[in-house]
Amino acid sequence: MTARRWAGGVAGSTGASPIRHTSPTTPFRPLQARPLNRRSRRITAGRLGNLVLLLVELTAIAGLAWWGIRAVAEWRALAEPQPLSAAENAANALASMGSGVLPGGHAAPSSAEVPAHLRSLIKPVPGMVLPTPGPGRPSRIVIDKLGVDAPVVAGDGPEQLKMGVGHRLGTAGPGQPGNMVLSGHNDIYGEVFRHLDRLAEGDRITIYSDGEPFTYVVRRKLIVEPTDLSVLEPTQEPVATLISCYPYLVDSHRIVIVAELAQ
Repeated sequence: MTARRWAGGVAGSTGASPIRHTSPTTPFRPLQARPLNRRSRRITAGRLGNLVLLLVELTAIAGLAWWGIRAVAEWRALAEPQPLSAAENAANALASMGSGVLPGGHAAPSSAEVPAHLRSLIKPVPGMVLPTPGPGRPSRIVIDKLGVDAPVVAGDGPEQLKMGVGHRLGTAGPGQPGNMVLSGHNDIYGEVFRHLDRLAEGDRITIYSDGEPFTYVVRRKLIVEPTDLSVLEPTQEPVATLISCYPYLVDSHRIVIVAELAQ
């Protein structure tokens, strides 16, 4: 009987078909073969997806780097002062002299034009040293009727009119034949010509040059458009032309006082 079991075991172990344990208490399960090609395909698809994500990330990093370099380059270009050509300098010089428009315009900047978050950074402009007037040029103007006693600076551009009354370059000096053009603000920077409209024919204006006084007598008072340049034309006789904005705080026109040199 033992021999049969041994023979059966041998025969079963050397047969063509594997031994199947059909007992319900057997802890082993029959193995099922799975094809390897599915696993290899799944790995290949995962690697391809990772590669695509890597390429997307590298492209995004390169784009951000390019944008940053370009932004820095543009910022440096804006920060560096650009030299102006001769034509641009000439145009700026004419603009500062009010070419095409009478001097004395109201050009004060408004705080509303400055963004609210930057207004705290605005600091008052420090006092400016008045330029020394050249020989034969006006240095001071006194109008007793209006209580005016102000310095006269060379030029009538925006920066000059911040310092006082501006003497238009190229016009006559005190006591000289020709039209001496003087302009000033009426409602900003001291309101030096605030009450020009109170002057009448016969009132006197004293203009100094190197301490020497020259007295002018008012002959005419005009209200003109800012583009009326006829009051700037030269004259044969010595006259003084005073210009300012008008009316007060409106500044749509110019008030012009024409005074002749007293004999």
